[in-house]
Amino acid sequence: MSPELTTILMIASLLVLLAGFPLAFGVGTVGVFFGLLTSGSGYLYMIGPRVMDGILSEYILAAVPLFIFMGNMMQTSGVAEKAFKILHRWMSGINGGLAVATVILAMIFAATTGVVGASETAIGLLAVPSMLKANYSKSIASGSVCAGGTLGILIPPSIMLILYAPMAGVSVLQMFAGAVIPGALLGLSYITYIIIRSAVNPSLGPALPPEERLRLFSKESLVSGVKYLFPPLFLVFMVLGSIFFGVASPTEAGAVGSIGATVLGLAYKGLTWQSFKENCYTTIRVTAMIIFIAVAASLFTGAFLSAGCGQVITDALLGLGLGRWGIFITVLLIILFLGMFIDWIGILMIIVPIFSPMLLTLEFNPLWVGLVICTSLQISFLTPPFAYSIFYLKGINVGLDLPEMYRGIVPFVGLQVLVVVLIILFPQLCLWLPKTLSG
Repeated sequence: MSPELTTILMIASLLVLLAGFPLAFGVGTVGVFFGLLTSGSGYLYMIGPRVMDGILSEYILAAVPLFIFMGNMMQTSGVAEKAFKILHRWMSGINGGLAVATVILAMIFAATTGVVGASETAIGLLAVPSMLKANYSKSIASGSVCAGGTLGILIPPSIMLILYAPMAGVSVLQMFAGAVIPGALLGLSYITYIIIRSAVNPSLGPALPPEERLRLFSKESLVSGVKYLFPPLFLVFMVLGSIFFGVASPTEAGAVGSIGATVLGLAYKGLTWQSFKENCYTTIRVTAMIIFIAVAASLFTGAFLSAGCGQVITDALLGLGLGRWGIFITVLLIILFLGMFIDWIGILMIIVPIFSPMLLTLEFNPLWVGLVICTSLQISFLTPPFAYSIFYLKGINVGLDLPEMYRGIVPFVGLQVLVVVLIILFPQLCLWLPKTLSG
């Protein structure tokens, strides 16, 4: 069977199976079937070495469960609730203040966990009832939570960056440093949009009555800030600072962060033995899911590349005559399209091994390429029909309907696209901090 026909059949089979099977089963099944079809029984002997000496041999993967546990602990032990209450009262005097507080909280807790689901669920349970009680527009309420929640997949310590780095042969430390400015730009763009929109139409996000506000520089305000905001911010600084300044590896910093989050839970008296066990179980489940998908994707890409399909894709794109920038934009459009249907882990594990070699031959900076791709993948959480961020929020049943939620995320998708365009036009937004830290 020719590589061209194999390419068509593998992609078509993958799309068909993903319509009715879990991601790992669909990807793994296609990989094993076509591996046997194109390489014969010898493919079976390649599976073990490929999996064990490939993705599972990466030491950096040990950081994944540590950061997941750290984030779960921060969100279930009362830290998030107390931080939101103080931000809530600080911002309640301005139009759209509660939505702004929601995005700020999302940015803080994005820096404690590398996954979206748990972060968005916790923030949604805290923020949406407060905003609806204050007569906020449901579109503003849902958009701020959904968009803010997606920051957890980009702002370090991001699981996406940890998985991407070894596959593309770039440093996790540089990926973490490079994602700081894009992540901050996204958060600031959300805040700016909310403030401007609420100033133009105050009914979308009315300010709270004076008796519910808290003056920023009052004694009560300073005490509450030191008590409830300083500890989680200090933990974030300690974890990320130790990584950026070379004091600890990401895995070591994840271990310190897990211990620190547990200590905070004990200090705030929000940690119980039952919640500790649930956090451990959740960490194991999420980590196992990520590893299972990674192994399945490794089987798929192994069969795909060994059959010559990667070269077929490369030749097809180069033959379009689009130039290097046209090819790069085409790859991004493919990623955005797949993001409407497939979870980001599957996209990352399948797309990166196939397209990275081609983009390197076109002389793109591999670090910059990775950060643009990871920032673009954030959009997949908000784009229908499978907008995972919307489904996470709908799943906690906080009184929002799907049509309202879809309307609410549209402006935030536009802001995400804008930030992607900015880091494409101005690469130093991604490359300045990594260069500064390494220099």
